Amino acid sequence: MSTLTRLVPSKSNLVLPILFALGLIALISTSTILYWTESLFTESHLVGYYCCVTERDLPNPGTLERTLSDFFRTSPGMHLPSLIFVAVNASLFAVNVWRGRRNYWWLPFLFIAFNIVYLLVDFWLVGVSWSISDRIVGPQTSVYKGYHRTWYGIALHLMLWGGFFITLFRAPMKLRPKPQAIEHY
Repeated sequence: MSTLTRLVPSKSNLVLPILFALGLIALISTSTILYWTESLFTESHLVGYYCCVTERDLPNPGTLERTLSDFFRTSPGMHLPSLIFVAVNASLFAVNVWRGRRNYWWLPFLFIAFNIVYLLVDFWLVGVSWSISDRIVGPQTSVYKGYHRTWYGIALHLMLWGGFFITLFRAPMKLRPKPQAIEHY
């Protein structure tokens, strides 16, 4: 008897939708956490300054660096990376539920696991990127960080996004349980 058939009771048709609903609630929770961590990344890497800098500390208005910093400091730019990340994640989930047809109850748990791994790797990479920046550029001496200090983290973060989404797109197809293992009883 396979492990999957032992995990899923054979008599009740109600168990799988309940498992899916509970998983979906937990997935929404992890997606909310991902939204806020992506917002923190936007604030720490895409905005070069915080509230208390003087105009002379900033690049000149109209320069690319200042324009990008100003865009990501206010709405809609401050929400854009987070919204894109969560929307792509939700779209991949919806596509995989559609692909799974009747065999989709386990997908929220797979996505939760991937989200947790993403969060751990993301926090680790942020620390790595700041270390790289400090070693190459030196300690921060101005209130304005600038993209010369954060581009390492931005590049690592974009690579993490790419690896995460490619893996999340492919993994459900490879890890999908065999339909007969669930529907046999």
